[in-house]
Amino acid sequence: MAQVQWLKGFQTIVADLIGTAIKVGLSVCLVSGALAQTAADHAANAVQPPLSEAQALQAKAVQAMADQNWAVAEDLLLQAQHALHRQHGVVTEQQGLILDQLARTHIEQKDYRQANRFKEFNHFLGQRSTSIDAQVQAEIALARWYLYSGQFDAARRLLSATLKTELARDPFVPERALLRLDIELFSAQCCHSDDAIEFLTRAKAHDLPADLIAQFEQKVGDLLILDGQASVAPTNVTQQNTMARQTPQLIPGLRRYNDLEPNSMRDMKLRQELRRRRILAGGYPDNVLWSQAPQTFTVALNEDFLPIAEATQSEFGGSSDHFEPVIGAPFRFNLEQLKQTLPTRYRNLARLETLEVQMTVDITPEGKPTNIRFEDRYPRQVRELMKQVFKVARFKPAIQDGLPVETLDLPFVQRFKSADRQTEADV
Repeated sequence: MAQVQWLKGFQTIVADLIGTAIKVGLSVCLVSGALAQTAADHAANAVQPPLSEAQALQAKAVQAMADQNWAVAEDLLLQAQHALHRQHGVVTEQQGLILDQLARTHIEQKDYRQANRFKEFNHFLGQRSTSIDAQVQAEIALARWYLYSGQFDAARRLLSATLKTELARDPFVPERALLRLDIELFSAQCCHSDDAIEFLTRAKAHDLPADLIAQFEQKVGDLLILDGQASVAPTNVTQQNTMARQTPQLIPGLRRYNDLEPNSMRDMKLRQELRRRRILAGGYPDNVLWSQAPQTFTVALNEDFLPIAEATQSEFGGSSDHFEPVIGAPFRFNLEQLKQTLPTRYRNLARLETLEVQMTVDITPEGKPTNIRFEDRYPRQVRELMKQVFKVARFKPAIQDGLPVETLDLPFVQRFKSADRQTEADV
């Protein structure tokens, strides 16, 4: 099935490129003439070798990208792609950089679906390389894109299903291993403490530089805290504890919370069991029930984390490759789910972006937020939402004398502004 999907994606890219070739044929001829004259001038002056047609077009595209003329850059890059195809064929390693640049133009234009196709096609080309290193780098590049675009499950599948599988890989690739730990944070099955500790042990056995070891320790320490093993973290994460950390830090990752009432939860479990036994198979009117399915929120890795999320798969199979907007900081929510959760007046995006929730929380030595306090001015739905989120959120606790300690009265602010509308002060 996966191969069929890859083939369909490849066919879509090729079809797009062929269509573009027809549309820009005349433009290419005109550009070719101009470039031929330019090449003759260069040869006469003997200053530098002439650029190929694809290189010249790509250079113009880079300038258009610098000027943020994304549509112009896209057109020039497609022409460069066409020139490469005429010279080398449809599938060629030389087009890797052009595909990455095309993906960027679509990201800037918020066309994430097409950007996703270019990223996957670039991976397809990398896997055809005879170089093992090129294949590994192509895999890392696509997994990083999946992670930063919110396609956490796709990233997890691409870089093996579990940490245990990753531990068995040989040779050990630090860049891939660090990315795999990040993916674990954004996995619904997080976390595997024993495997994470083994992972760190293997990294230390390879005599990596101190800064890389510190990155491994940080990520493994986060996984231990998320898995309820905060007391084990100090014995394994030595470099992080050499300095005291006075303020708890929110751990990034993927979390699920459930805002159903207890009776509804029991009802859902009963219906799941009946469906498993095929008693309710076929046409049961439970759309209202499933509209209250567990919600998801994420915490951004950094400022480069894209404000999009993969569309969730249907309970009855089938999925879509479109992307849905995610809003908020530091907790990010699916925008449509959020509108259904909050009071009706916040279904207007402009009104929602004015919402700023100020709270005070206590953080236990295990990194759990407790005793959440709000001002009375917030609606009940807003307070309930943040309480549900904090039930499954985790923090790196404050460190004193190398040991985690409790923090009282920590101020915390949640905003619901779109990432592309944040000001420098917000960031």
